[in-house]
Amino acid sequence: MRVVRFYTTADGGSSFDEVDIPIVPVAPDAWNNALAFSAPFASPAVRVFEVPAGAFQDWHNAPRRQLCIMLQGVWEVGTTDGQKRRWRAGEVFFPADVDGKGHTSEVIEGPVRIVFVPLPDDFDPAA
Repeated sequence: MRVVRFYTTADGGSSFDEVDIPIVPVAPDAWNNALAFSAPFASPAVRVFEVPAGAFQDWHNAPRRQLCIMLQGVWEVGTTDGQKRRWRAGEVFFPADVDGKGHTSEVIEGPVRIVFVPLPDDFDPAA
């Protein structure tokens, strides 16, 4: 599964890239459906986040490395290199800019609801 990540650059700014979270076929189920899973990981505190229509957050850091699963609305993130990207319901992104200047966030269509899945420190999405 390809996921957009935003991260802290060497100069303390922020930028986007993409990482793969491997989804590997395991075995067919009793009905011969091919099942596939990522590697398991423990998450310390899954939460649902809601932001009202029109909300804007100036430069800030992600509170932790986490997968964010969009449930509702349109959310836009801006990085210090001038890029902006948007996510809609059903899409996943990976904030990892826990230091440096961070990113901006804005509700484009709202309210926005997101599930936050914090990642353990040793979780490498490409492993």
